[in-house]
Amino acid sequence: MRVIPGETALCGRVYKDWLANNGLNDSIPEPVDLVPVGLRNVRNVCFLNAILQCLYYTPMLRRSLSLAFESAVVKDEWLVALRHLFKELDSSRSSKACVAATRMASLMQSASTNGEFQHGEQADAHEAFVLIISKLLEGCISARGLSIAEKEQLEQSSLIGHIFSMMLNQSVTCKTCKDKSSYSRAEYCFCVTCPSFTDRMRTRDRKNVVDVKELLSSFTQEEHISEWKCEKCSSSGCVRQAGIARPPNVLLVHISRIQQGWAPQVTVDRDLTIQYDGSSANTRRKVRYLLFAMIVYRSMGANGGHYFAFVRAGRGQREQWYLADDDEIRSVSFADVQREEPFMLLYEAQKMIPPVETDAEKKLLEAELVQASVKAQVQARAAQSTGLLVEQARAPAIYTQVDDSTRSSGRLEMEEACAKMLEPEDAYTPGTDMSSTTAGSEGRSRLDEHVFVRTQPDYERTVDFDRWSFFSSCRCSLPYAEYSEGFEDDRLHCM
Repeated sequence: MRVIPGETALCGRVYKDWLANNGLNDSIPEPVDLVPVGLRNVRNVCFLNAILQCLYYTPMLRRSLSLAFESAVVKDEWLVALRHLFKELDSSRSSKACVAATRMASLMQSASTNGEFQHGEQADAHEAFVLIISKLLEGCISARGLSIAEKEQLEQSSLIGHIFSMMLNQSVTCKTCKDKSSYSRAEYCFCVTCPSFTDRMRTRDRKNVVDVKELLSSFTQEEHISEWKCEKCSSSGCVRQAGIARPPNVLLVHISRIQQGWAPQVTVDRDLTIQYDGSSANTRRKVRYLLFAMIVYRSMGANGGHYFAFVRAGRGQREQWYLADDDEIRSVSFADVQREEPFMLLYEAQKMIPPVETDAEKKLLEAELVQASVKAQVQARAAQSTGLLVEQARAPAIYTQVDDSTRSSGRLEMEEACAKMLEPEDAYTPGTDMSSTTAGSEGRSRLDEHVFVRTQPDYERTVDFDRWSFFSSCRCSLPYAEYSEGFEDDRLHCM
């Protein structure tokens, strides 16, 4: 297999082959059916504990990460730290002891650019979640010498990208000349904004409850912008519309709330169906998701706030929800989950979506197909030549040993018979049919596709084959009269 720059065992074609070999390319993994293990809150890391509980209960991540460490050499410190934490949580379940995510907390601190994830400082769980995903993505690829576009494509085709990545698109259409421009971008978190109302708005305009489905639907609604100016016709006004080009296997939703004014309550359902653009034009498809984790932020006023998580163990009739609030773990009902205000939501697709195929993979696949086609043609020609030789070896002989009185008449008859057999439909002209790879003085082989073996008459069965076979394949232009009767074999005049 030819190597594509940036590919590792966790991304690109190698990762796809690994999925296929392990039977993971079209199967939804079983959920974690175990009670959560508590995480100690060491110096305000509740935001990190809530994220790690959600990642632990992400079925695709747990299964793929575990198998990847068994079959591939993984050296990235973020992937190693996350895998180590999962194993520590598994081993601590029997003892019911809490675990401290010290390695992940240290990595967060080292990745902090402006001190937002320093120990003891409160941080935003959404920013921390996006940072963790970005670091895990970097651990799946080798980004040296890659352009930004190549790096993004490899990330989407990786183990982490296969789980969280999605493609969002946006189009802008001029109202006057109808000129349309569009672009797409890869995202790993779906951010929606909860509407807010000011005190001056009438009470009847307020909506007390907003569903998550409504927030996601508002993302794809048309937006009319009067201030926009068209570069083509210089007119003002456009229609902007966003959509989902490719959905993720795990849909991560962040609900942003504007601090000013009053905001409605956001309700959560077990399942969620979203539409996305199909591969062909003007087609829309649907994918159904099931909720399996949720992060909640509870404000404490001037003292900041606190993060905790709800996670689902099992699925269907075996479904059981748990509250994971740092080291406190308790079972709850789904009604308890719905009473809380969601900050982040995690949904799993009911049907697995295949990983992205990069442009480099497509080009290499096309080249490999062309190479395979050429190889097949060469093999077919070789097999054809071999078949001709076999047919000639099985053909009846047309020469035999005769006395001197019948030799002359016999050879005249053989000459006429052989001349008829060597008259193909596309007559061969010596010295004009040259191979493209051996131009010059080298012509075609004498045993090429222009040699046809025809059915021989019955009287030829008693003739010596060795002399006939070389004679009939001769391409020499010398007339028969110039052949010497002293030659023991007719083939000698071609040497």
